[in-house]
Amino acid sequence: MLKYLIVFIISSQILSAQEADTMLNKILDIENDTERVNQLYTRGFDLVDKNPQLAFKYAQNCELTARKSKSPRHISKSYNLSGILFYKQGDLKKSLFYFRKYLVSTQELNNGLGVAFSLTNLGHIYLQLKQFPKAEKHYLLALEYYNAQNNKIELANGLINLGVLKHEQNQLDAAFENYQTALQMGIALNNYDIKAICLNNIAQVYFDKGDFGKALSYNFDALEIREIMGLEADLADSYLSIAEITIKQGDLALAQENLDSALELCNKLEYYEGKMTYHKLLAELYYLKNNYQLAYQNLKVFTQLNDSIITFQEDEPLYDLEENRQEPIEEDFEFDKITNKPMMFLLLIIIIFISYIIFKNKR
Repeated sequence: MLKYLIVFIISSQILSAQEADTMLNKILDIENDTERVNQLYTRGFDLVDKNPQLAFKYAQNCELTARKSKSPRHISKSYNLSGILFYKQGDLKKSLFYFRKYLVSTQELNNGLGVAFSLTNLGHIYLQLKQFPKAEKHYLLALEYYNAQNNKIELANGLINLGVLKHEQNQLDAAFENYQTALQMGIALNNYDIKAICLNNIAQVYFDKGDFGKALSYNFDALEIREIMGLEADLADSYLSIAEITIKQGDLALAQENLDSALELCNKLEYYEGKMTYHKLLAELYYLKNNYQLAYQNLKVFTQLNDSIITFQEDEPLYDLEENRQEPIEEDFEFDKITNKPMMFLLLIIIIFISYIIFKNKR
């Protein structure tokens, strides 16, 4: 029985892997070009984190379909999707290229919101590249567009971006001012996400200034909102932040309580970076308790987790999103449908094998 169960599980997994491929082929069979582009964009965007290689196939076909329809608006959308994919991959150079194309196309379309989004994305890239003046320029330009459209949610997010930019440059007062303004906007909008981010960031400002009392207060406020929102990874981060502050304050009981809560969520979510921080803080806690053996053991676990993450990042091959990409031919738009012949052949063998076993047992 076990062998038959294993065969069934394997075939089920293969069929599950084929499901995403089938979805792409179904979308490509849609006759209306603009509807096909919209679905390719939506599905590709959804796959950005789950399956970057497949997401890029959607982006390719999105651009091909848009060019076939000769719709500048849909071509613009395909640029944005490709830019996001390369940004997620960490290829900032290619992401910069696509976001610049997206910016130009949105400007030509007089799409103010699209221009603002592209400026914001370019700001994010320059921030990562530590090109702070360029990042600030793009963030401020984006704010002008959001303000012209009276888009208060994106205005608040834009202020948070400026705050992070100032924070990265250790301009803590300027960062605080931006976070505080965004927080007031979030309160007025009753936007939990904005409020939680601002409270968390303000707590970090106070922590960096050494004002642990205020840092703790703002962290508890952020924790309360995150509990309402049910964001478990963010909750784990809040517990860890509170534990870090209370360790410095010498409130070891409260620190232990928050570390326990963080570990429960980290185990549930398989949140390895959270676990790493947990063991680092626990080592500090045991050191303060003069339990040097447990302090050493947890520091050793922290080091092992950190080394394993570094090794994984070094060994894990980056997705080559442009691998085997062919330039589209203007007069002949052949969409990149997925045909996985080896997988289909394996499925056929499994089906034949199962049929043989059933027939043999019946006899």
